[in-house]
Amino acid sequence: MAAGVLFLVLGFAGPLAAHAASTPALGDATTFGALGSTYTNSAATTINGDLGYTTGPGVAPTVNGTTYVNTGIYAQAGIDQNAALSVLNAEACNYNFGSSTNLSLLSQPLLPGVYCIAGAASIGTGGITLSGNGTYVFKIDGALTTVAGSIVSLINGASECNVFWAPTQATTLGANTTFMGTDIDASGITVGSTVTWKGQALVFGGTVTTNADIITVPISCVAPANPATFHVIKLVVGGSAAASDFTIHVKDVSNMEVGGGPFPGASGLGTSYSLPAGNYSVSENPNASYVQSFTGSGCDASGNAALSAGQDAICTVVNTAVAIPVVVPVASSGGGSVSTGGGRIVPLIGITKVPTSLALPTGTGQVTYNYTVWNVGGQQALDNVTVTDDKCSPATYVSGDTNGNGKLDPHENWKYTCSTTLSTTTTNTAIATGYSDDAYHQASIATAVATVVVGSNKEPPLINIVKVPSRLTPFPYGGGDVTYTYTVTNPGVVALHNVTVSDNKCGPVTYVSGDANNNSLLEPGESWTYTCSATITASTMNTATAEGTANGFTAIGYAFATVLVATPGLPNTGFPPQTSPWDFVWAACALVACWLIFAVVRKIEKHQAHK
Repeated sequence: MAAGVLFLVLGFAGPLAAHAASTPALGDATTFGALGSTYTNSAATTINGDLGYTTGPGVAPTVNGTTYVNTGIYAQAGIDQNAALSVLNAEACNYNFGSSTNLSLLSQPLLPGVYCIAGAASIGTGGITLSGNGTYVFKIDGALTTVAGSIVSLINGASECNVFWAPTQATTLGANTTFMGTDIDASGITVGSTVTWKGQALVFGGTVTTNADIITVPISCVAPANPATFHVIKLVVGGSAAASDFTIHVKDVSNMEVGGGPFPGASGLGTSYSLPAGNYSVSENPNASYVQSFTGSGCDASGNAALSAGQDAICTVVNTAVAIPVVVPVASSGGGSVSTGGGRIVPLIGITKVPTSLALPTGTGQVTYNYTVWNVGGQQALDNVTVTDDKCSPATYVSGDTNGNGKLDPHENWKYTCSTTLSTTTTNTAIATGYSDDAYHQASIATAVATVVVGSNKEPPLINIVKVPSRLTPFPYGGGDVTYTYTVTNPGVVALHNVTVSDNKCGPVTYVSGDANNNSLLEPGESWTYTCSATITASTMNTATAEGTANGFTAIGYAFATVLVATPGLPNTGFPPQTSPWDFVWAACALVACWLIFAVVRKIEKHQAHK
């Protein structure tokens, strides 16, 4: 046994050839979850894809696709399956193993390449992990088996679309296995009970056997005739986290990842997916320091997207840093007291960004970004103003502080600039941050997104949006009605069409005015006005998104605003009489440290219990 393990380690020392594995074309076999001359099934199985056979099962599975029984398409799929197998068998080996191999005992993760095993291959209880964007081919001179409960995991861009198993003897998957990739095995495939398989069982000429399993052909592996383009953008507001610190998932209706994900979050125009029409969901790994929301015309408030053929859609996952509660002055009101905020005014900041060249047709070149930052609210001065750009630094202050007080006063416009060299088409995001010049020091954030095209003379569009709520001072406890006014402008050089405005916590957003020539195009320098009304019962930060297209590009802009609602004051909250120390805890937690009160109350209760 020790010698066998030593051999595995030595055999896996490194690639033996520079050849990179390539994904073979599956032709008409691409859509089949199970393809066999004989198909048997002993319990409720679901195949999310097509099914093909000559001799069928006694227990019919649920097929979310088409069942082909000895048809022309079925026959052609068999021809294409065998052609793909020939391509796999001709692949040069990157990793060689001289005898039967337990893949779980290899150093994990496994990288893209061609794994040639001179004997049987197995996957043990430790499972295997495939890491990286590329093709994985397992050429096995023997049987392929997995133990019960084993897992094949994909990370860092590895996709089940590019994983291929080519054993010369039968495949047997143990019960409760999680398996990935396309297995082409004319000797037969037996799928144990309750296996989850994201890929394909291709056994034309042999037998496929299932038993209460789920086999899903990933729709991302099937090239759609007219795909939708789905941009998933990560936007982080406040805090110290970056977009890439979050992990984004896009899943289909079978809850399977699409497009080779998950991926780290990306700003700008995010991560793009080319997907067939259908329903998808966007999610992310949670972060307790941030509140999550979704915005954009391409998804709803829960991150659900219904994509149509050829659609260009955007969904933005916004993470707003959890604010530290601020105790505001207490104003007496009859027998109780409520926090009214006194003269507190919510600050608002805006930013636009315009590159000196939106297109570099001859290739690599220098671009200078010019930023304008202004005080949108017009009532509260802002200090500690900063501008950062995720693809250019530093953004340097140029002018605008007319009175030299270091504060962005109402109606001032500050100018910044940053230069960089671009060698590829680049979308970047600038963030302006300022803090109210009062005792509350409340943050205000604005963003600007721009694309510069390299290698083409097509100039991409720009769009900007600002949002002002009708209420900039806090509502009394209980909240009230607020109307948001959105101003959408075109700071670029090409007219925008298909302009949309959405708000993740207010709808519908209604167009009011601005299209002076009624041509439905947001012309350069033109401003359109929109409004939306909502009832606010608690302090709310919401995100508005403006989108528009031109020259084959999508422009996007965001605007943020906070409406405050006062919390019950202390010591008289106006709540019903307290009958237990716990009631006081729930009322006080809005303004003071809950853990401290919790400790005090527990101490009181323990003291009373020992009396």
